[in-house]
Amino acid sequence: MKKPFCITFAGVVGCSKTPISNYLSTKLNLPIYNNDAVRTEVTEDMGKFDIHEHVKRRDKRIAEIMKSRTSFILDASCDRTWLDLKKIFEKHGYQYLIISIDLGKPLLKKLYKAKSYTKSLQKLDKLINDHNNFLEKHTKDIFLHISDKNFPNRLRVCSKKISTWIKNKS
Repeated sequence: MKKPFCITFAGVVGCSKTPISNYLSTKLNLPIYNNDAVRTEVTEDMGKFDIHEHVKRRDKRIAEIMKSRTSFILDASCDRTWLDLKKIFEKHGYQYLIISIDLGKPLLKKLYKAKSYTKSLQKLDKLINDHNNFLEKHTKDIFLHISDKNFPNRLRVCSKKISTWIKNKS
């Protein structure tokens, strides 16, 4: 059996993780685990967001996916949880491909305004700083960088690079 893999992301809130995830899911026929969907589910079920319930459900679902040895897309940012997530991937024999979305502040401001992300816009400097700290520590783990320059073609760039990787893996 081929070693399963997970495609995941590093990047700030609102940087295009979900659009890329959905595009790759369609192109590569891979299921998506969407962290925000579980966050919404918990909020709807409990009438408010409960971090402990979110973590419990998130970890249970990811464990179920990995137990099935299914390759998948993890639509979430690994910036703050990478070391724990990396251990989980290694424990379950998964390869990982991190797509780092490294956008500049002007482009992020434009995206946030278009999406009405007013709360995230207020803490944009901290979000960028946190992502840059992740990059400083874990650059060697990154499979692909999306920047302001290739952002307009991000879907095609991601699909092409990952398709080539999958083909070479076979």
